[in-house]
Amino acid sequence: MVLLSFLTFFWVVGITEPKQELIDDDFHMSYQSVSWDDFVQSLSYDAETATGQSWQDYLLGLEQLHTNPLDINTATPEEMAQIPFLTAGQIQDIQAYVHLDGPMKTLGELALIPSIDTETRRILPLFLYVSDRRGKTGRTTGFQSLFAGHRHTIDTRTDVPLYHRRGFQTGYYRGDALYNRIRYNMTSSHVQAGAHAEKDAGEKWFDSYGAYLMLKNLGTVRNAIIGDFRAGWGEGLVMGARSLSGKSGMMNPTSQGVRPMTGTGETGYMRGAAITLGSNVPYQTDGKRITWQTTLFASYNLLDATLNDDGTVRTFVTTGYHRSENEILKKNNTSSTVLGAHAQLGYRHLTFGVTGYWQHLSRKLSPGNERYRQWYPRGNNFGNIGLSVVYSHYRWTASSELAYSLSSESRGGIAAFGKVIYLATRNWKLGLAGRYYSHKYYSFYSSALSENSETRNETGVMFRVEATPWRNWTLTSYIDFFSDYWPRYHMTHSSNGQDFMIEARWQPTSMTNSARHELSLRYNLKRKESSDIMIPHHRVRMQWTAEPSDRCKLQTTGNLHVATNTGETRKVGFSVSENIKTVMLRNRSMVLTVMGAYFNTPDYLTRVYVYEPALWNCISGTTYFGQGMRAVAGLRYTHPRGHWMVEGRYSLTKMFDRDYIASGEDMIPGNIKNDISIQIRYTI
Repeated sequence: MVLLSFLTFFWVVGITEPKQELIDDDFHMSYQSVSWDDFVQSLSYDAETATGQSWQDYLLGLEQLHTNPLDINTATPEEMAQIPFLTAGQIQDIQAYVHLDGPMKTLGELALIPSIDTETRRILPLFLYVSDRRGKTGRTTGFQSLFAGHRHTIDTRTDVPLYHRRGFQTGYYRGDALYNRIRYNMTSSHVQAGAHAEKDAGEKWFDSYGAYLMLKNLGTVRNAIIGDFRAGWGEGLVMGARSLSGKSGMMNPTSQGVRPMTGTGETGYMRGAAITLGSNVPYQTDGKRITWQTTLFASYNLLDATLNDDGTVRTFVTTGYHRSENEILKKNNTSSTVLGAHAQLGYRHLTFGVTGYWQHLSRKLSPGNERYRQWYPRGNNFGNIGLSVVYSHYRWTASSELAYSLSSESRGGIAAFGKVIYLATRNWKLGLAGRYYSHKYYSFYSSALSENSETRNETGVMFRVEATPWRNWTLTSYIDFFSDYWPRYHMTHSSNGQDFMIEARWQPTSMTNSARHELSLRYNLKRKESSDIMIPHHRVRMQWTAEPSDRCKLQTTGNLHVATNTGETRKVGFSVSENIKTVMLRNRSMVLTVMGAYFNTPDYLTRVYVYEPALWNCISGTTYFGQGMRAVAGLRYTHPRGHWMVEGRYSLTKMFDRDYIASGEDMIPGNIKNDISIQIRYTI
């Protein structure tokens, strides 16, 4: 593989075809827009620290925006707020530019807005576009206007395992080994609708269903939805189910408002109805007009739970699996009723908001008496309320939220979060965030910046820098200091830790000013206690990407993970992978991607994360430990007019240090695991 990389390097140096840039002929500005696949890959590197389903649902929401981009000249502030990479100040500046200088002719004009930094400018073409409205003066009226510009998409995916897990051979799993998903989405100027059905491997029939219908931008009615939805306001302390809570999203605001459930996740959403009313006024040049918004929502949903002997709930189950008799007994055995509201006022550069909800469970929550569970919420009734404030003007964005939680049988807890983001120049972006989550605080729908999976029992401060100090260099770095007051799982005392990351990306340019190579180096040091032992983890990722032409892309990646237990010798794990992507047909309708990787780690402590080619709307990457190899091949055909997309993917894992894979009922009796995935997508 190393030899292949060297040969490829000399081949790339000898072949110099310019890479396509987006050029603005009217304003003499050009910018290099990132592709959707590269964007998904950049997100995947942080997926290792989050649950797979939460990242998958987050990606599906972004994919919905990508396939149905917004017209930058007509999009409302509420619509632009769906893009998680835009701050309130940047949205205001875009709206002001369009209002004062007239409609944009190309996205190159984003360079004229000082608050739009370089990285944001590279990403926005994935979600925004400029329509050609010259000569169009008439508008559709009445009922037809609701469905103007309608677009329908239906897709289905099937995964076929070419192996047998123990649970299928013994009859422990009730269904077959196939995975299947069907989704439908419709978008138009004022209406959005969708539905889905999903069957996990081992389930007998389609086990998960969902649907929604949403009206939007109808005067004072900003949106109204019935069906499955998520909601997020403030910094996500009370409700933030649509936010990207990983540390890579520290610079991004929480997604504001009610959003439809476009994914197939089986937890973390509400099922009911919501309506948002708000002021419907155009951009004001004086900025002195007060804006307001009010949301009311209600939900009734069934939850999976593990029960105690007395019928109370010990813990909620979020896997979504209903494959065995034991898992089926946990299905929908507890109901949850939620009533809530949000209200906000905006004046000039300030926005104030209040969010609250009341929740009732049909079964009493009794999580047990273990020490780490001592302050978990208990009872049938729970409540949360939070106050938030946002200041955004020019280069500054400051936001904070203060929240309080209370349950019928538990003491209340407080959570607070605040951050400041400063765009020093277009190429330097600084962020500082502080958080305090009491060990007594809890919200079932929170999603805020945290080291652990829950927004509770944590105090921390984080500083982040995103910079382009030189023309061909991009630097990203953060340092996070965190601690917990009450002992976590497998701990007997409080603990603290540190997380430091720095990443440098270099894109050399040729005489034609087109980038054909990219070198990146990422180093991460995390010191965190586990089982009362402080374990330092050193992770290094080196990556070289070469594009000899617009039809070929090669990527070589090396990962190194060094970890040391107190009193033990240092352990080292590593992986090396090669990824090749080729456009096969002249009309660019068929793409072949091949990946091969070798990994070697002594145990799970030194596990490595390997990114691999994925289907269109999926994040694909797996954490490996032991010694083995991984190979993936994917073929995607897209109809020249964009109506059809057909994909096939084959993956293979072979372990060299064991005779079986996994354990328990998931055990595969052999050292080979291979799968086939097929996805068909149709859009009109």
